[in-house]
Amino acid sequence: MQISRDTLWKGIIEDLFAEFIWYFYPNWAENAIDFSRNFEFLDKELDEIFPNSKADKRYADKLVKVPLKNGQNQWILIHIEVQGYVDLNFPERMFTYFYRIRDRWQKEIMALAILTDEKPDFQPSKYVYQYQNTHLEYSFDTFKLLDKSEADLDKPQNPFSIVMLAAQKALQKKRPADKQILEWKIALVRKLQAEGYANEKIRQVLNFIRFYVRFKEESARIDFEKNIELITKNRKNMGIEEAIIQEVAEKALEKGEKLGIEKGEKLGIEKGIEKRNIEAIKTMLQNNLTVEQIAKYLNLSLDFVKNVADGRIK
Repeated sequence: MQISRDTLWKGIIEDLFAEFIWYFYPNWAENAIDFSRNFEFLDKELDEIFPNSKADKRYADKLVKVPLKNGQNQWILIHIEVQGYVDLNFPERMFTYFYRIRDRWQKEIMALAILTDEKPDFQPSKYVYQYQNTHLEYSFDTFKLLDKSEADLDKPQNPFSIVMLAAQKALQKKRPADKQILEWKIALVRKLQAEGYANEKIRQVLNFIRFYVRFKEESARIDFEKNIELITKNRKNMGIEEAIIQEVAEKALEKGEKLGIEKGEKLGIEKGIEKRNIEAIKTMLQNNLTVEQIAKYLNLSLDFVKNVADGRIK
């Protein structure tokens, strides 16, 4: 299943929005934002002022209401140029967003454009209108990914830095071989695990790494998934119960993997993964593991495991 990059960007920004703000605006985050209150994502409002943008996969746009410590709210417009195109109308598009939001809701607006294109000379940061003696200039923040080094992008204790590093890897001029992709993806997963983020944060960033750059061969994807399982397992302070569960689970996953590959060749990757998980669950149940233990170890929902155990999913 191919997942578009605009979907991945929109999803990860929403999942990690607090980290996103700390990444790009650390001083503003520290001094102005009230993180005890919820952010509000204004997708409906954005669709109302730009109804055709949903069909345009070259862009990922988010409009977010950010609560401030002074009790007010700040609207922030985030625009990501996704597919690496050079769009000469881009500055005017940014201005159009600004004046439509400002005119309709009279809100204070910050605007940030993240450029993921491969053209060094494409550096838009303002829109200028000039006719006779009438002059208008609109400036906005721009973050050009191509200009940044790994050291620039790597900000300690912020999982959004892993997202930015993954996106930077996608800017290599020639498409790397699966072996190279596998190496840098594994390196990012190791870094993600080593920094000790919460499991939910790890899961969210892992999905971005998985789908942002795809492998050509299914065998490389399987190798990557196996490496994820090895890297993200907690092998510290393993008691006898955990050791037994791990051994049973590894054998079950190995058995399920074979069936999953066969299923995946016929019905696609997602069905293959599902088949692998189903077979692994059945094997673990036969070894007297509880549904709670299985769900926790395989990182699956308890309802899914129960449905397999009860025969509702086969």
